[in-house]
Amino acid sequence: MPDFSDPKKEFASTLSHSNARVVRAPKVTANTAKMAPHQSLREQNLTPRLPVPAVNDWVAQRLLKEYGAIFVAQGNVVRPPAIIFTNPTDCITWQSRLNIRRENIGGIYIELQTEAMNALLAAREEAVRKNLRITPRGTWAARRSYRDTEKIWSRRVVPGLAFWRRRGKLSAREAARIQELAPARQVKEILRLEAQGLYFSKNFSKSILYSGTAPGASQHISMLALDINENHQAAVRAILARHGWFQTVISDLPHFTYLGTTQNKLPALGLKKTVKNKRIYWTPA
Repeated sequence: MPDFSDPKKEFASTLSHSNARVVRAPKVTANTAKMAPHQSLREQNLTPRLPVPAVNDWVAQRLLKEYGAIFVAQGNVVRPPAIIFTNPTDCITWQSRLNIRRENIGGIYIELQTEAMNALLAAREEAVRKNLRITPRGTWAARRSYRDTEKIWSRRVVPGLAFWRRRGKLSAREAARIQELAPARQVKEILRLEAQGLYFSKNFSKSILYSGTAPGASQHISMLALDINENHQAAVRAILARHGWFQTVISDLPHFTYLGTTQNKLPALGLKKTVKNKRIYWTPA
């Protein structure tokens, strides 16, 4: 795994393991092209050829803002080719090209990109030496399919529509219409309602995007994200950060993202530091 204590080794190749399930994938590194005058640091370091949303595409802009840290991940990981996968086939095809490692951690099998898994295992070893644990939060903690993201989204949307209908904020007809929409159109409608104060998180107090992202837009699809049980422990968060794992979605408490670099280099990649309830989040500036 990358040695983040030595900048010269930061972009070293991942270690090979006899139990790794590896599929050849193109190597992706930081975009080193010269920065155009109108580009931000984030735009400079985005995945090469990533389709950047138009200014008037407010849904894609919002998704990039909330989840875009993954598009500047460093090292030998492969970053997603789009802000959102629009169908299961494209998602499956892309995932099949990745270098993946599968491990049983705490009785739960999880899959991550090989470099991210190596870093996680190294973090776990450090945690053990300090009498701490780092374990996945359920079967959906790491890799997710397009269908998985649809299910999670639906688990927020359906109760939310019923909740706001009971409170007279939505008619039965309108709620039924939104529930029957295709995912892409439904996302736009839900975010439109949230702009009016009708939130769809589990307790209906904040945006749905802080507890379940739009179908096809989850960082878990890239296998560079992991939900962790011990997220409330500052010492665990510090260990994960030393191994390239950071919190990148504000208020999604269990969620960590593998960015493959050290914390002091994140601002140069176009990420800003936000401190909330004593936690540090790194999100697109």
